[in-house]
Amino acid sequence: MKQRECLNCGAPVLADGHCSRCGMNYKLLAKAYNTSNYYYNLGLDRASVRDLTGAIDALNLALKYNKQNINARNLLGLIYFEMGETVLGLTQWVISSNYLPGEGNVAVRYIKEVQSDSEMLDQANQLAKQFNQALTHARQGTKDLAFIQLRKILANYPHFVQGYLLLALLYLDSGNYDKARKALKRVLRIDKNNTQAVRYLAEMGVTPREIIDMKEHSRRIDVDSAYTDEVQDQSELETFVQKRIEDIDKPDQVIGSYKEVNHVRFNLVYVSVGLLLGILTFWLLILPTKLDMAGRDIRKAQLEFSEEVSRKNTAISDLEEQITELERQISEKEKAEEEARQSLKDSKDAFTLIKTAVPGSTYKNLCAEAAKSISDGAYAKAIDMCNVALQIKEGDEVYYQMGMAYQGNHDEEKAKAAFLNIQENYPESSHLEEIKGYLED
Repeated sequence: MKQRECLNCGAPVLADGHCSRCGMNYKLLAKAYNTSNYYYNLGLDRASVRDLTGAIDALNLALKYNKQNINARNLLGLIYFEMGETVLGLTQWVISSNYLPGEGNVAVRYIKEVQSDSEMLDQANQLAKQFNQALTHARQGTKDLAFIQLRKILANYPHFVQGYLLLALLYLDSGNYDKARKALKRVLRIDKNNTQAVRYLAEMGVTPREIIDMKEHSRRIDVDSAYTDEVQDQSELETFVQKRIEDIDKPDQVIGSYKEVNHVRFNLVYVSVGLLLGILTFWLLILPTKLDMAGRDIRKAQLEFSEEVSRKNTAISDLEEQITELERQISEKEKAEEEARQSLKDSKDAFTLIKTAVPGSTYKNLCAEAAKSISDGAYAKAIDMCNVALQIKEGDEVYYQMGMAYQGNHDEEKAKAAFLNIQENYPESSHLEEIKGYLED
């Protein structure tokens, strides 16, 4: 009978069913891997019918049972890409390429395609920055700025689910349920069982049957086209104009028939007397009245003009105060954006370091880079390195570097948790004497 090999490390399996190298139980490991493949197939089925939220849940369960399930990790990256989450998708592919380097892993090809497009990562960073700005505007109550920012984002990134959900939430808060429905329909076209979209619709009073109908109708939406609200606004304008045209075409008053007057009846005397009386009446009665009315109109116009000038002056004063306040807010926002820009630069440097090491990044390299970052004082960067290394392998070295990074970052609680992990799980670690002082505090 052929010698069984360990599913974890490839070493021969002993007669008692345990691996000769890592000590894993073959039957338990095989059961976990089969369960992982089951959830991968479930996620694949859900993704094929655009149930992206359900697919993400199933694929995360698949990776929980087998973090080296390459197919599940690659599919999860594709789903994140479809929903506009570029960085999350790239992270899954980087981890996948570390488990299985080489052309046999499609994640390597995906990463090369991203690397060949120099604008893609910049666009992903720009998307994150713009969405964070929109989120900040929404939290601060400046909804108009949030609306403008979100429309700009969705015009350029029509698959960005989080953008549609935030836009729908703002419309719900403003009482504009029609436009909220439109944004949520777009979400259901991209991810038909998105739980947040369904919850928002339920809060609007939409029945489950109507939600099902909305999912069916959402199939007609072209999700690759830029999102805009102008079509609805134009339709309302056209309806208004059409109503006015109908009012003109069907006037309420009907003009009576015209009957020609026979002037032959009137003789020259009557005509002369009529002209004379008309002239006298105009000069004696009508003209003074007209002049007096004109004077009153002039005085009334002057009074209205003075009131209008006063109102304008008041409005100008209010606007000047608003401008001053807006300038102050802009100054504060620019300061906050500068701080966020610096933080984003640090994160981007860490990501670039990981990306340029693909596919050669290993557990050992990442631990070494984390140690170098700690010595340079870049503790946040070291923590990022350790988190990626943990996706590849768990060991006392990565927990030691993570604890030192948290210690340097003044996060005593997390540092102590990392050192306790070494003490409990790695009794033969060479770092036990070094961390002993930290554990006694």
